Amino acid sequence: MTLSVIELVILICGTLFAWYNWILVLQKKCTTCSIEVHENPFLSKCFWGALFFTAALMVQIIAMY
Repeated sequence: MTLSVIELVILICGTLFAWYNWILVLQKKCTTCSIEVHENPFLSKCFWGALFFTAALMVQIIAMY
């Protein structure tokens, strides 16, 4: 396996995990978030983390091809 493929797999796993955590915020099942986050889930660190992981995944895919 090349380093690019390893990075791709790590980014895919990280992106899926981040979006899964944000879904927990939407369902109000997140135990690590504050009450304000449940009122506006777009302010959660899970949402912003998911966006950054998604952006990094897109950059990796573009760089590979």
